[in-house]
Amino acid sequence: MRIELENLKGISNLEFDIPSPGLWLLTGLNGSGKTSLLAALYRIRHGRAFQEHYKTTATQEKLDTFKDAKVRYKINGQQVTYSYGGKRWPPTPRSNANILSLFPYPSIYFIQADGSRVEPYAEEIIPRRINQASNEITDFLSSVLHDNKWNDLKFVNTRRGTGNQAFLLPYRAGRETHYYSEKNFSLGELCVLKLAQKVAAAENNSLILIDEVEMALHPQAQVRLLNKITQIVTNKSLTVIFSTHSSTLVKNINRRNIIFISRDDQGAYTTKTNVFPAQVLGEIAFDEEIKSDFIFFVEDEEAKLLLEQLCGRFEESRNTHKPMYKVVPVGGYYQVMQMLERSALIIPAHVKRHVFLDDDVRTEAIPEARRNGTQSLTDLYDRFRGAVSFLPCTPEIGVTAMFDVFHANMNVNGLRVDFYGTTVNLTNHIMLPIYRRITGDSPRKVAKNKLDSIVEYIRNSCGTDETTIRRVLYRKYIDHLYSGGIAPLMELLGPVFNAR
Repeated sequence: MRIELENLKGISNLEFDIPSPGLWLLTGLNGSGKTSLLAALYRIRHGRAFQEHYKTTATQEKLDTFKDAKVRYKINGQQVTYSYGGKRWPPTPRSNANILSLFPYPSIYFIQADGSRVEPYAEEIIPRRINQASNEITDFLSSVLHDNKWNDLKFVNTRRGTGNQAFLLPYRAGRETHYYSEKNFSLGELCVLKLAQKVAAAENNSLILIDEVEMALHPQAQVRLLNKITQIVTNKSLTVIFSTHSSTLVKNINRRNIIFISRDDQGAYTTKTNVFPAQVLGEIAFDEEIKSDFIFFVEDEEAKLLLEQLCGRFEESRNTHKPMYKVVPVGGYYQVMQMLERSALIIPAHVKRHVFLDDDVRTEAIPEARRNGTQSLTDLYDRFRGAVSFLPCTPEIGVTAMFDVFHANMNVNGLRVDFYGTTVNLTNHIMLPIYRRITGDSPRKVAKNKLDSIVEYIRNSCGTDETTIRRVLYRKYIDHLYSGGIAPLMELLGPVFNAR
């Protein structure tokens, strides 16, 4: 299922694949098309969505028009395009207008930050007309706003339309019960209330679109809102797309559930998924928001890529807060330790610094330094040992040894690597004489040359950039390394992240 926006409110083209059920965070810079995209999704079940959300000025030919604007829907190999035609958006071809009914949502709800309030008349506030709000609504409000007063939430059906509910909070004034109406609710409380109503009313398998509702909530309430919606999404099999600029939400959701609308150097917008929070915050947040919780010093780029994949795998195994971290390649073992020592002068005290050294430092460099009496090296390591961990391998050696074992054991599946829909089989390449002749006295240098050869072969096969290839290879290594269980990974990274 795909929606495409074309020449709409400054967006020349934006393609969006509708995700599977779950809670998805849609983020990007202002003007990147988030709200326009939600309005296009809303149109699937609401015929006046374009008129309500793409505002025009009917009396002016060149003011607020959507000339050349198009919204295209694709599903099951069929498509229909709605083009602006003045007051209406006619479909092309007209015979395909019914394909919107193929989208699998019994209902679609659109919730925005809205300060409108429903106030009851005085004569409506009588005991027989006051009803207790549903458990779903009161539980939602109490959980998100962290206040049990919402358990007593009431409502009256007003005379202004069937089912038009005005909500009330009771309080005691002497021996009498009085009520606060919605005009005494804060904007944040109103936003959560309206969201609670829609979520409670939503049928199973519905689509819920939330546009920056969190703006009126403080960070802790935002996290509670995220957790509560996640719980309901699971229970009702909902698809929730939450548009936001909140760095708090970005840092607290699984990165696999982030949909990032990014603008390239040519001004085109694309959607990215499975992005790290730091990448998103680097574009949407103030500098003070993207400072890391942790800085990890490593030896080189290969160690950086390996550690990032280790941290990513670690994050996937936990449902707790996702800390922000940066991995900084420094140089050799001694230079890394020096950076750890000297960085205390330039990095704020609340940012935890930690070193991850290649495994050959543990097995070779440090024992050799002790044998040779190289005190400058061993003293530095001994003084900061509590801030030092070792990677599970020397990066290049770990990956290439894995493939060599796969080849020796004729593990065909192990030698297949997937790159965004393209599968590359390394069997033939590893059997080539040019690869088999990569030998030498230094295991690390041999492994480096082998890895370079594998990366070049994959790049020529599928056109993927080199950094992405290495990330995928290191992730494959990690998945293989911890295929029997992630206890060793938890033992490696748990004490580091839990030390804060």
